[in-house]
Amino acid sequence: MTAGTAHPKPCTLLAGVRIERGSRPDWLALAPFHYRSHQAGAVTDIFRMVYEPSARAGTRPPRAQPPTCGGTAHPPACGGLRERLIGVIVYSRSPLSLAARDRATGGRYRTAGMGRVAAGYLINRELRIISRVVLAPNWRGLGLASLLVAETLPLAGTPYVEALAAMGEMHPMFERAGMTAYPQRPAPPGERLRAALEACGIDRAARRRGARLGLAVDALEIGRRSFVERELERWARSYLGAKNHRTCRLDRDRALDLAAGHLDSTPAYYLWRNPRT
Repeated sequence: MTAGTAHPKPCTLLAGVRIERGSRPDWLALAPFHYRSHQAGAVTDIFRMVYEPSARAGTRPPRAQPPTCGGTAHPPACGGLRERLIGVIVYSRSPLSLAARDRATGGRYRTAGMGRVAAGYLINRELRIISRVVLAPNWRGLGLASLLVAETLPLAGTPYVEALAAMGEMHPMFERAGMTAYPQRPAPPGERLRAALEACGIDRAARRRGARLGLAVDALEIGRRSFVERELERWARSYLGAKNHRTCRLDRDRALDLAAGHLDSTPAYYLWRNPRT
């Protein structure tokens, strides 16, 4: 650094951030800010990130602690009236079948040759999946998602932790947390919608933003426009899955924004191995 250049000041805002074991109400409080369903599978662990303004400046956020009292959630910290819930991560039991996992692990968990019961037992013993990571909107862009993942990975209690991300290339929070990325092919519903759009002359440049994609669809003749809108609705429902109708109105603008934000992203599979196992 050259003479006269000001040294960057540490972000004192993050000094009040801490990670601790959470509970289902914590997840439900932030679930409306996540684009996927409120259903997160067979949940095994929930950790929360809170901000306490009265925390002493200049200290590093403490690591999350292992469960106590038989794994029950810790009670709210003292001074709870001043603390604020800003993030949640949800760990669940991994699905029995996942093609990306087979490629990443060399087929270690394939049911062929061992039977579904034996494979299920092995998966439940060795794997957990990060099913949700969500931050309050005002706290995004500070690297807190990667911190939340990195601090809680060792607490999952299994040799491996996996994750799937539809926008892994654009938001590499799992890689920053120490997980290894394994790119995979887009899902068939996305390929179908892309083919429909391109058949009607709507290329990738025209679908980068929801408003721009909407204009391109409106410019089509009526037959093609109806066809594209049906395919768009089909894809959006498939992408979102079952979700609370109050927090996810599937109107046209919502579907256009989803397609612009996620259709051309490359999904990725992430795997982390606990170095202590």
